[in-house]
Amino acid sequence: MNLLVPTDFSPCADHAINFAALLGRRTGHDLRLIHVYAPVDLANTAMIDFIEREMEQAQKEIKEKLHRICMTTAEKNNIGCSHALRVGALTENVLAEAEESRCKIIVMGTEGASGLTKLLFGSRTSSVIESSDFPVLAVPPQSSLNLPKKIVFATNFFDSDLDTLKQLIELVKGWKPEIYLLHVSHDNLRSERDYIENFSKAVVKETDYKHLYYYVLPHENNERGIELFIKSVGGEMLVLSTRKRTFLERVFNASLTKQIAYHLTVPLLAYHTKLVDN
Repeated sequence: MNLLVPTDFSPCADHAINFAALLGRRTGHDLRLIHVYAPVDLANTAMIDFIEREMEQAQKEIKEKLHRICMTTAEKNNIGCSHALRVGALTENVLAEAEESRCKIIVMGTEGASGLTKLLFGSRTSSVIESSDFPVLAVPPQSSLNLPKKIVFATNFFDSDLDTLKQLIELVKGWKPEIYLLHVSHDNLRSERDYIENFSKAVVKETDYKHLYYYVLPHENNERGIELFIKSVGGEMLVLSTRKRTFLERVFNASLTKQIAYHLTVPLLAYHTKLVDN
């Protein structure tokens, strides 16, 4: 299995590649770089032959650039690295490549070459997160190139979050960071005790990971509560479970994942889970 890293050759994408290489070196995963080339629409042009030749030349140059980056990354980090060029829509091609290459995690920057963080996150990384069955690691350009020693996992103590936690522990067990399981509560804290107790018992039964800590933070706003907690404990990565939403939910309710990621300064790891909870 590998870590799939889409790149548009921007500084932000380079940062994501470097972070993925660091992660791959510690987890034993190879890297696979992918660039998705969007061709020019030739339907209404009289210069089809010329543009086709230009497109062929552009793709040749892209492959050469991918090869150079791949070789440099592999030699620098002592890991395997391969690359692919696909033509068409970004999200569909990234997910197709993830499926075919037996991807472990998709690693993406949260800012494109133009620097319009919010706009490009909404149209690129967020689209992949919402559509992917694979975990997606969104890496902000200002995040440090260090594996996190403190990870905040925002949870509602759903049964499905236990599966996400097990996947997370499997990923990070090589360097054993502290994992803070955070629940932002809008209710009386006493009403949360049973949930925490049952969840913690299930965790003990399913895993022997020792560095787990449970917190409930009273706050009326989930996004703000999570951000405050990350700052208070010095969190270096945020983990969320995302769930597929209906079309109407996507139109009328912005996902918590997207809201947080717009201005998060630490990497965000989004796991996709099915909502099957007791």
